[in-house]
Amino acid sequence: MNANYVILCIDDEETILDSLSMELSGCFAGVELELVQDNAEAEELARELIAEGLEIPVVVCDYIMPGRKGDEVLAAIHAIVPKARTVMLTGQSSLEGVTKAINRANLYRYIAKPWDRDDLILTLRGALESYVQEATIQRQNAELKELNEGLERKVVERTAELQAANAELAEANRTITQYLDIIDQHVLICRIDKAGTITYASEAFCRRSGFERSELIGHSYWYTLYFNLSESRIQEIMTTLERGETWQGEIRHQSKDGEYYWVHEIVSPDLADESLILGFTSIRQDITDKKAVEELSITDALTGLYNRRHFNSVLERELGRARLANQWLAFAIFDVDHFKPYNDNYGHAAGDEVLKRIGQLLNERYRRGRDYVFRIGGEEFAVLITVRHPAEAEEAAANLVSAIADLKLPHGHTPVAPYITISLGLRLISPEEESATVDQIFIEADSRLYRAKESGRNRYVR
Repeated sequence: MNANYVILCIDDEETILDSLSMELSGCFAGVELELVQDNAEAEELARELIAEGLEIPVVVCDYIMPGRKGDEVLAAIHAIVPKARTVMLTGQSSLEGVTKAINRANLYRYIAKPWDRDDLILTLRGALESYVQEATIQRQNAELKELNEGLERKVVERTAELQAANAELAEANRTITQYLDIIDQHVLICRIDKAGTITYASEAFCRRSGFERSELIGHSYWYTLYFNLSESRIQEIMTTLERGETWQGEIRHQSKDGEYYWVHEIVSPDLADESLILGFTSIRQDITDKKAVEELSITDALTGLYNRRHFNSVLERELGRARLANQWLAFAIFDVDHFKPYNDNYGHAAGDEVLKRIGQLLNERYRRGRDYVFRIGGEEFAVLITVRHPAEAEEAAANLVSAIADLKLPHGHTPVAPYITISLGLRLISPEEESATVDQIFIEADSRLYRAKESGRNRYVR
């Protein structure tokens, strides 16, 4: 490991810094550890380290500190060392703080206190390796660019001399071979003929997909590697390519062993001329880590459902989509009946378990591609699904009310039933409702929820 690397740790508590020093010392060979208790001094220390020719690949920072919060400190450090991986280490962070750190400081990971030593070390090691890998790739790209530019200059200068030209061609072939080997090892590339049969797959492509070359070459690109995608999505990509245009987008693929991973994929037609398509080339960039961080910002930590922040954008988008597709939507808001007495008598930990169990049930019931479930606050949840007709929506609402009751989660402090129940407001959205807004739909569903409460609870009202 580079002896010029420094891991910078910032925390206003001396005991925390002592713990970090004790647990991390000796874990990263050749890497220094700098500890800062005063967050106001962190920026100055970072500048001094850079001036001394040192690199700061990883910054670890507490969230709750006097003066500035951790996300502000990380944002300031990020401005000085933008390529450093930042890790927030605290037991009192907020979603807002984590989101700010994601947006302003390229947050690599959030670790709650008290931390698990192995998890902390693995996280910092992963951050360090990610930094080193990026630096290595950038260096290799610069070297390749320099080699290519040097080669072009030599070819121009020596074309008049046959011997020199032959020698230069030999060197060019060697360089190109090395270049192609680097691409093969590090770039996810696949080539496909016009019929959709795979003709080449790089070693990096094989590693990420989990397939051997022999399992790819000669087989259908679409049905071997896109088996977890819908026919409509595959058709969308193929239609674009058949027009001689390039398709690009983010896709969640599934490897041979079942692991899901995200890529930004560009598929381009290989053209002999403007109209003759010989085949296609796919280049992928693995964005699994990026998508994981994005998921943190839109997911409720307790239940695993989408949060209120994501709710507004999804409802707005699905309204437009359903109108174009001439489809009905069913939107429901529900909350747990008499949840405050439950918390008061059983404790908030038990209340959290109830919310988790409801979240689990929602995830199990609504698994279609156009089903969305949210925790929008406290004990309040929302469901948005596509239906064929209003009767299907009412059946789904009734079934959900029954399913929660069937969990038989004991509740001895409600007059409704001896177990947890819900009240639900259902708002049907016709594809012809062009004037219906997100706020209007939410208010009307919420009003029906309160009518369900007033009429006895443990029911839905449309």
